[in-house]
Amino acid sequence: MSGPLRWPVHPAPTDGEALSSWLRRIAGCYDTDTEHLGDDIGYKLGTADLDDLDLAPRPGLIEVLAERTGVAPVRLRQMSVAGWVPWLLDDMEPGSDGFATYTRQLSVLRRSGKHKARLVPSWRPWLPDRLPARGCPECVAATPSPHPYRLLWAIPIVSSCPAHGCWLETTLAARSYFGMWDFDRPAPRPAPQQILTLDQRTQHAFAVGHVDLPRRRVDAALWFRLLRTVVDELSCPLSENRPSDTGTIRQIWKEAGYPARDGQGLWRPYEQQPETVQRHTMETAAAAIALLETGTVTGRGTHAGLFLPEPYREIDNGKPAKENPEEKAVYPKPLRQALEEAIQASREDPAEAQALYNFALIGCRTPESVTRLRADFAELGIPLETLSPISTNASFA
Repeated sequence: MSGPLRWPVHPAPTDGEALSSWLRRIAGCYDTDTEHLGDDIGYKLGTADLDDLDLAPRPGLIEVLAERTGVAPVRLRQMSVAGWVPWLLDDMEPGSDGFATYTRQLSVLRRSGKHKARLVPSWRPWLPDRLPARGCPECVAATPSPHPYRLLWAIPIVSSCPAHGCWLETTLAARSYFGMWDFDRPAPRPAPQQILTLDQRTQHAFAVGHVDLPRRRVDAALWFRLLRTVVDELSCPLSENRPSDTGTIRQIWKEAGYPARDGQGLWRPYEQQPETVQRHTMETAAAAIALLETGTVTGRGTHAGLFLPEPYREIDNGKPAKENPEEKAVYPKPLRQALEEAIQASREDPAEAQALYNFALIGCRTPESVTRLRADFAELGIPLETLSPISTNASFA
């Protein structure tokens, strides 16, 4: 005889809670464990299956849990990584070109199109072979046992808890079991403000689906890929960079307090690095973004401008300008200086970029010359995505 369709007692999932954590709390209401809870609904939910629950629940499980609890299926799906496809990752099944597709379509610190091709079999962005066991000591202390466990704690895309200003701490027990912390809770360690700001943006992307950058608002999917691009640019062997890019990357690692690439010799993707290296890399990514936003370093990638504020534009008050007879005559700027200023303005302002592009197109007489021109613009770090491909100024013989 099958049990009732609705469990009489079932706590509501907390914000951002992982599916395995919620099922464990439901089981606690009946003084049992997730394995026996799974027997009741015909699914295997043992301790060894926690990663499967939080990565991609088996077909039909979400619907059964929705029937037993009344929680909407759409919310239950977002309690696992699979519910964040295609925002956090493109697909749960790794593709042969997944690494290049995810990390090389954007560019921030390095010029685009200058990367060594890499094939990383079975690679999925942000997901190591085994999800880490981490948590915020303050968040755990503020909740009754069994303590809720947040899905984001199990993904090495964040390293801290911005709400309490501290690092996430590794647990010695199985993930989502914090019973030992009731008696021996680790002392919270303050995290640097830069990493707190970075993780706050990432948590905001998970919570509301977008992030507000200095230049404009970007959706969560772009933010996750933008951040992974910065991580890749910081992690690649320095020999693959141009000298100017290498100097910038060395400067960023030094600013974060670590040797370049955290002293790693062989290249491995971020997801396969030791947890300590991952934390240092994310600290350095946070430092890189902070340095970009203050103008301390200049990103040569196409999307570096997203971390710069909108350029100041003086508003015309509509009154005619008064002539000053004592004002000295203004002579034209040297051509080289004017060109350098136009290039810098084009990196920051799409309208300036289009104006410079239209001017440069006057000398283009073949499609090949337009292709070379666009390559030159990319080389100079001028974003191409906002440019009209062909202007009316270009006429081919």
